[in-house]
Amino acid sequence: MPAPAPLLQFTSIRTRAVDGEPLIGLKHTAKTSSGLPVSTAWIEMPPADVERLIKSLQEALDELAKK
Repeated sequence: MPAPAPLLQFTSIRTRAVDGEPLIGLKHTAKTSSGLPVSTAWIEMPPADVERLIKSLQEALDELAKK
């Protein structure tokens, strides 16, 4: 049986430029089901990838709303 997924608490967002290219960074703070903190690293993406992520999340929300 798979372990339960960590419970997301909040997401931090940062922007920065690397070699002149903009990046948007996401970092999640989470806890296990027993309340232990989970460490996460910054995930940085160019704006086009963030737009695709937002679109995918919106599609998932729309699908859930249909149920």
